[in-house]
Amino acid sequence: MGVKYVKFINNELFLRNMQKKEKFKIDKTDRTILNMLVENSRMTNMEIGKALGLSHDAVRYRIEKMMDAGIITNFTVNVNPTELGLPIWGDLIVSVWNLTEKRYKEWVEYLKNNSNIVAVWNLSGKYEWFIEIFTTDLGKFNEITNEIKLKFSDIIKDMESAFVLKELKYYRYPIF
Repeated sequence: MGVKYVKFINNELFLRNMQKKEKFKIDKTDRTILNMLVENSRMTNMEIGKALGLSHDAVRYRIEKMMDAGIITNFTVNVNPTELGLPIWGDLIVSVWNLTEKRYKEWVEYLKNNSNIVAVWNLSGKYEWFIEIFTTDLGKFNEITNEIKLKFSDIIKDMESAFVLKELKYYRYPIF
């Protein structure tokens, strides 16, 4: 049973066995830990343990079990793009056709490598692609959408854009 995955977290090496995972059932305490980490991923095991009446070792064990099960995949921060000089948050929905394997690879590579494109989802339905873009201004957003249209005019069937006016709720998983 060898190590399949190595990860550094806070300069500490974690070794994870990525072989077939057994089904992990989370309980109320695990859910509370998840909710606390979603709100503040920098909370220490000691802080979480104090709030829940657990030792920091018990919290660490539970977090590691959830990591091993693939429930927790990383620890991250939420960034305010406006404060970084990227106040325009726009989305594209794109429908494609005549997509060959070669053009698919070029399309995906372009989406992955454009630094203003921060998220891409491949969907089912009328529009197959949802693309999230942050830019400095509307001109830059227009520049990106025009570049997409020019480079991929042979495969784009339809494309619409929308701008986020106000973020009301954003969680990466449902709070329960």
